Amino acid sequence: MHPVEMFRGLPESWCRFLGTDRLVAIADAADPRLWEDTAYPAVSERFHAFECVAPEAVQVVIVGQDPYHGTGQAMGLSFSVRSDVPIPPSLRNILREYTTDTGRPMPASGDLTAWTRQGVLLVNRVLTVKPGEAGSHRGLGWERFTDLCIQRISNQASHVVFCLWGRDAQMIRGQIASRHTVIEAPHPSPLSAHRGFIGSQPFTRINQARHAHAQSPLDWTLPSDLSGDFKGHTQQLF
Repeated sequence: MHPVEMFRGLPESWCRFLGTDRLVAIADAADPRLWEDTAYPAVSERFHAFECVAPEAVQVVIVGQDPYHGTGQAMGLSFSVRSDVPIPPSLRNILREYTTDTGRPMPASGDLTAWTRQGVLLVNRVLTVKPGEAGSHRGLGWERFTDLCIQRISNQASHVVFCLWGRDAQMIRGQIASRHTVIEAPHPSPLSAHRGFIGSQPFTRINQARHAHAQSPLDWTLPSDLSGDFKGHTQQLF
């Protein structure tokens, strides 16, 4: 059983991995606003990132700030939107960097689910937000949960690449052991992307780090690319 209402929807594998006692302690100290039904994303999607990637399958962690606060945007994966949702500005900058870095064409949608099948955990520092109010659930308790996730992954895995995009994400660096690779960049928001996110080549750098640790490269292909053969692109990323 899931330990408390706050973690309704968190897969059992993650409950065991993180420790029920730790989750109960986090929930006891958290603000009840974090599990209100009116927050984004919907209750059924708040742990979607953890549904997509099992603890033992995590290869890369891409950490964002908090969910999109517009109607229908947040889906439980950091930066991602459903295929029928217009691409938000931050995600458009990510996809532009994706095309420049990997040589692939601009995807038709902003759905990043394909990356999760490669073991990419797309998680925000804060998992919920009040509709229309960016950053409204900061400091209410989610940070303790994401700190625990990063700490446990760091302790258990031999080598994971952590991409920390933005100052909120970079606050978890202290939870990451030195044997892992940490790639930091400004948030891809139009307000900060020009300060170093654009041109940061995260996908190349991730695969270079994996190559240096005798791990196979990830295939960053998004669904709109499936009409072509991109195996060569994968090999060019390191």
